[in-house]
Amino acid sequence: MGTAIRTAIGSRRASAAGRETRERILDAAERLFAESGYSNVSTRQIADEARSNIAAAHYHFGSKEGLLEAVLGRRLDGINAERERLLTQCMRDAGGRPAIQDVLEAFIGPTLRLSKTEEGRRFNLLTGRASTDPNPEVKRILFQVYDSVGRCFVEAAAAACPDLSKAELFWRLTCVYGAMMYIRADNGRLQHLFGPGFTLSDVDGALKYAMPFLTTGMQAPPSAAAAPDATPSRREDD
Repeated sequence: MGTAIRTAIGSRRASAAGRETRERILDAAERLFAESGYSNVSTRQIADEARSNIAAAHYHFGSKEGLLEAVLGRRLDGINAERERLLTQCMRDAGGRPAIQDVLEAFIGPTLRLSKTEEGRRFNLLTGRASTDPNPEVKRILFQVYDSVGRCFVEAAAAACPDLSKAELFWRLTCVYGAMMYIRADNGRLQHLFGPGFTLSDVDGALKYAMPFLTTGMQAPPSAAAAPDATPSRREDD
């Protein structure tokens, strides 16, 4: 076997080993970030969990922030592309006036359905917890990966609810986001109150009960403007 052939084979093996190491580090980071939160996990812990070393983690991802970006991008790139496609489609099919039910389904459905697998459930747990993490690094990365699809969602929701003021749309979508984050974070509080048999990982239950609730809330008439003081002024001759 010639030197060039041996070199090529060795290079391919090294490349395959590098890809395997990279995936192990990503899997370990996803697991630990989901279980403990980004700020409570060190790169060394991730490397140990991946049966690797810090040097390999830095080689593949540059930093802990780079690792979080890669963990999120591995699943979100495809999910967010699907959400944007569905939002664009429901806008186009409705001539720019989509039903809010379709908008919510396009935005929320793909992420909820991730929880049908153990890996997807763990990823939703990670993103749910990351969404309330005060760490500025986490906020920056989340804004970066979610801004594009988030703007598409807000635009579609505004088109579906033209009677709402910008302020009221803001607060209603805040409630939608809050429900999404709570379901995905799955902290066990309501399961504790309701007892066995209830879990936020029940995707079918979320689609059957939570989605219609959110849809109805978004469809509610605009809040009435504050009524003027109805108390009659006292007349001089009273």
